Amino acid sequence: MRLDGKIACITGSARGLGYAMAVDMLKEGATVVINDIDEASVSGAVESLRSEGYSVYGYVANVINKKQVVGMMDYIMTTCGKIDILVNNAGGALRTPKKLEEITEDDWDLVLDVNLKGSFLCSQAAVAYMKENGGSIINLSSIGGRTASIVTGVSYAAAKGGVVAFTRRLAKEVGPYHIRVNAIAPGLVISGERLQETWDTMDDTEQTSVLDDIPLRRLGTIEDQAKVVTFLASDDSKYMTGAVLDVNGGRFMG
Repeated sequence: MRLDGKIACITGSARGLGYAMAVDMLKEGATVVINDIDEASVSGAVESLRSEGYSVYGYVANVINKKQVVGMMDYIMTTCGKIDILVNNAGGALRTPKKLEEITEDDWDLVLDVNLKGSFLCSQAAVAYMKENGGSIINLSSIGGRTASIVTGVSYAAAKGGVVAFTRRLAKEVGPYHIRVNAIAPGLVISGERLQETWDTMDDTEQTSVLDDIPLRRLGTIEDQAKVVTFLASDDSKYMTGAVLDVNGGRFMG
């Protein structure tokens, strides 16, 4: 029970990777606030997890809306009394095109806003409360922000590369308040319908080529990522900050 008594907020956690993170942290004793932009999804996730006996709350907010983000942090403080862990999980390529000539200005703005602005706004709002007792912030970068990705384009690369720089600079600034800031950079993980569709459209030769580039010879799972996030949230990593952990089976070794 490494997170016993801890309060965690995970953005974009009503499904997929974020939901897996919530489950893993709940198993370690945390109380988790599920966040997403769809009320039905948040309610469904909270109901399902509560039915298993976990301590869970839900809050609907768009991470690129400052008023909604501040409202979410205020709700957590009012309801739970503190916030110990923030996971800036909301993001992704958001079904935008990969090829340069197909990416519109709106596509670019959306990907940068959700991945980078969202991480900034949520961190800013959480740090205001974490300064008193310390805390842990975990950001979601990607192999696409560390090296060229086969499934995403330049907007995603720019956003996830920005998350790495954001993580390191924020870690330096808030370290004196005993707030740790780290990131994970997942490899190719089938975390939702879009990536499943992308994988399924590859022929056997393409899939084999992808797997041959991964020393561990398999794709990552959402559980692989979730367990590393829990590690970064726990005191097991209490002397780590500003780090980016590459959780990709060895495809990229930074």
